[in-house]
Amino acid sequence: MMKMRLLAVVLFVLGAAGVVLAAEVINVDIKGYNDNTPYIGNGAYDVGPNTVWTVFYGGFGVPVGSSRSEGLQSEDQPFFCSVYAAQVWLGDDGQDHTYQYGSSLMDDGFVANPSTEPKLNIYGQGAFQGVYDIYVYGRDAGSFTLTRYGVPTTQTVSGDANAGEFKLGQNYVIFSSVDINNVNSNDLYLTYTNKLNALQFVKKKSPVAVKDGTIIWAGNWDVAGERNIRSDDPQGFGPDTMGAEPNIYVGNLDVGEFMGYDITVDDVNQGRYFIVIDVNTGGPVNVYRANPLRIYLDDKFVADVCAMTVGEANSTIASVNLFKGSHTVKWHLPFQGIGGSTGSNLIYLQFTRTGNIAMNDCNEVGFYGVRYPGDLSGNCAVGLDDLALMVDNWLICNNPDPNGCF
Repeated sequence: MMKMRLLAVVLFVLGAAGVVLAAEVINVDIKGYNDNTPYIGNGAYDVGPNTVWTVFYGGFGVPVGSSRSEGLQSEDQPFFCSVYAAQVWLGDDGQDHTYQYGSSLMDDGFVANPSTEPKLNIYGQGAFQGVYDIYVYGRDAGSFTLTRYGVPTTQTVSGDANAGEFKLGQNYVIFSSVDINNVNSNDLYLTYTNKLNALQFVKKKSPVAVKDGTIIWAGNWDVAGERNIRSDDPQGFGPDTMGAEPNIYVGNLDVGEFMGYDITVDDVNQGRYFIVIDVNTGGPVNVYRANPLRIYLDDKFVADVCAMTVGEANSTIASVNLFKGSHTVKWHLPFQGIGGSTGSNLIYLQFTRTGNIAMNDCNEVGFYGVRYPGDLSGNCAVGLDDLALMVDNWLICNNPDPNGCF
């Protein structure tokens, strides 16, 4: 039986979609004093069933982590929550409330004293400022008032929601389009008459629409996931961004740091692209630094920037297919460069379209998660081996979902 080679015809049946977060979501579990056990699970704004919420039980100037930061145990892990990437700070003086203890999201938190309204300050610093929708959770009937620069807005909850449910107006409210840019924490604060169980800060993102020639400056935080901070970072709770807007780049790269950039591609501009990552370095002459900077497309490894030397402008060119839809392009510095600590600056990502969608080999077909109908073995050909697999598995599975069986 003659095999039909697929690489020439596979383009007519391909489809691809990247997994991309449409928002930066900061999840805060309000706890009883000195209780650092986080809630793990969903909220009204669903990030995922295994989302780890950052614990807050009072204090002032406490950094709140985000679902777009990661713990960085390995270079190829997807994004997950970390408490180390500060974006929105909360300030609570510990007055005018008591604590209620529990193990789930809605059965513990701050309880307002009867005669007063406790005050929770909210403020942002550096690159993590921005416009957020704030989800405020309270299990018991009462009201929440958000005061923005002297203007109060009050919303109420009825307390009628069943356990395990999130019902707008029953156990949570949303304050929309809140500008968290103030450095004076008294300009933006939350008061409440009932119980404060949890908060979610949802920052909407605007992915970059990619076409031939598109440049994303590395410090463009409006479209990027934040990097994990370093314990020795003198800026502590902010990224090492440099340059003048809009040409902001990320400097002093260190082991474990990363950023993921959200992009979209339309029908007209989908195709084969070079992604150029531009880096320059500093440090002792002839010492290799920042080896390697690892590049991913939709959390799949595509290229390394290797062996960069002082004063050298380095670019790596990753040739990829960008299908119509949403994608994430990510760089990550997984380990130490040769010759000591790293000291490189990542300048920009440039997208150059080189032609239509094309598959160079069968490995690329698998990389993009596509398969031609009838190619059961995944070798980019339809032949007797595929028929044999079908015969071997005949009537084994009766799942009506065509993707549920072999």
